[in-house]
Amino acid sequence: MQRGSGAKFMPNALVFPGGVATPSDEKLGPPTKIAALRELFEETGLIIDHHESAATSAELMELQEKTKDDPEIFKLACPAPPVDRLIEWNTWLTPSSYKQRYMTSFFLVRIDGEPEVRMCEKEMSHYLWADPKECLRRASTGEVILPPPQVYELSRISQTPCEQLHSHGNTTHVLCPQHVSWPDEEKITNVLPGDHLYISEDNFNQPPRKLPLEEIQVKPHKPTHRAEYKKKPLYAMCKLYMHNLAPEFRDSFHQFDTESKQIE
Repeated sequence: MQRGSGAKFMPNALVFPGGVATPSDEKLGPPTKIAALRELFEETGLIIDHHESAATSAELMELQEKTKDDPEIFKLACPAPPVDRLIEWNTWLTPSSYKQRYMTSFFLVRIDGEPEVRMCEKEMSHYLWADPKECLRRASTGEVILPPPQVYELSRISQTPCEQLHSHGNTTHVLCPQHVSWPDEEKITNVLPGDHLYISEDNFNQPPRKLPLEEIQVKPHKPTHRAEYKKKPLYAMCKLYMHNLAPEFRDSFHQFDTESKQIE
């Protein structure tokens, strides 16, 4: 889904449906999973394993609108949320350089076809069903804005067979990028857990750094786990690198193909 131009966080970027957990979510089950299902309903009108959506049912359309104002209403649209259908995929924390920070859990779910969507136009400006590789291609050409976490996750998904998705989630390490600016200010490197530049002590609260080019450049023989992208336009030419990780990190993040193949 594409966020609106007036959004405070990641304007105009392509993102997955989602939002903040509320106290009412805890009453229905695991709060992060319930929040994911509720926000999916609020933003798209979809309910997993339901044969209709807010786009095809007047009753669900009314409940969708009411749920936006009162999260408690979600239980009327989905009395038994299918939390067991959600695959725990990854968890990201917004870098410390942002005023607004979110501990964000990513979930996957397998569905058939492309259900009809009723988009929340207040929060989003556009939506599409797309192959992960197509999203990545469009981002690489500048057609769409795709933030680094989305580039990372779509890359992983595109390389994982559907029948293996349930066993490839990371439930061990939170990915909290640490910002490192290049000397010319043209690029930003987000170093991730396991990278030789990653600071493990108080890792969630490390301030942005600026390092010499010789320290930032990717080195074939050093542990590397990072995203690298242009500052203007933001997130342009995002490249991922992952190589020489210690087993602890390699196993948790399920090593996948990145730009590292071009330098080894």
